[in-house]
Amino acid sequence: MFHQLLQAFDSVTDMVLRPWKRGFMSRRTLFIFIATLVVSFIQIPFYQQEAYAAEQNVNYHCTYYTIRPGDTLGAIAARGHVNILTLARVNHIANINLIFAAQSLCLPHNGRGSRSVRYSPGILSNGSVRWYAYDALEGSNYYQVDTLLRRAAAFYGLSPNLVIAIARQESGFRQHVIAQDGGIGVMQLMPSTASWINTMTGTERDPYKVRDNIFMGVFYVRMLGDTFHWDAVKLISAYNEGPWAVAHQGVKNWNYVNNVLGMANLA
Repeated sequence: MFHQLLQAFDSVTDMVLRPWKRGFMSRRTLFIFIATLVVSFIQIPFYQQEAYAAEQNVNYHCTYYTIRPGDTLGAIAARGHVNILTLARVNHIANINLIFAAQSLCLPHNGRGSRSVRYSPGILSNGSVRWYAYDALEGSNYYQVDTLLRRAAAFYGLSPNLVIAIARQESGFRQHVIAQDGGIGVMQLMPSTASWINTMTGTERDPYKVRDNIFMGVFYVRMLGDTFHWDAVKLISAYNEGPWAVAHQGVKNWNYVNNVLGMANLA
C-alpha cells in the first residue's frame, strides 16, 4: 500500500515539484514529510465534533489521573478506555506527543458507568495509609462531593454548612489533589490521621477514594467537636492545625478559622 501511494505521489510531484524537489530531498523523504504535516493538521479537527461534545456535554464527569514519568497520552487513553483525541481536546492538549509528569488529566465519562478505571489501593495490608499514592487517587465532580458532604454531615449529626465550609477551605471540593505535606483529597486528610481514624472506628476506609475520604473527614470534625465542647473556633482551628497544637498553644491560624466561619455563616 505504501509503495502504491508513493508511486502516485511521484507522478504528481514529478510534474509539479520537479525543479525544486530533486535538488532538495528524495521522493520518499518528501512524501513522508508532507504526509506527516497533513496528518498533524487533520488529526484533531477530524475528531473535533466528538471531542467538542465530550467537552461541552453536561452529562460527562471527570476522573482525574496524574501523569507519571514514562506515561504516554496513548497509554493513558487506552487504560481509561477514552479516545486519545477526545482526551487531548478535553484537556486542551495541542500536541498529543507532549505531556508532562505531575500534570492532572481529566478522563471524561458520561456518569453511567460506560468507562471503568482501576485504581491501586491506598491502604497497605497492615492497615496503614500510603503517602502520595497518586495511583490510588480518585477523581470527583462538584455535585458528587456536595452530595456526599451533606450525607456524611447528616450521618454524624453535624451542620452541613460547617463541613462544606471546611471542605471548600481545605481542597476547593477537589478529590484529585495531594498537598505538599501529604494531605489527601477533598478534606485533606493526612495519611497518619486517616490511619488513626480507621483504628478508632474499626474500619478500613481509603482516603484516596472520594466517599471514604469525606466520611472520614466528617467523622474527624465530629470527634473534634466533642473534644473541644463544640467551641466552633477551636474545632475549626484543630481541623487545620491539629488538636494537640490548639490544646497546648491556642488558636494560631485565624485567617483559616475566619474564612470557614464566614463560609459556614457562623461568624
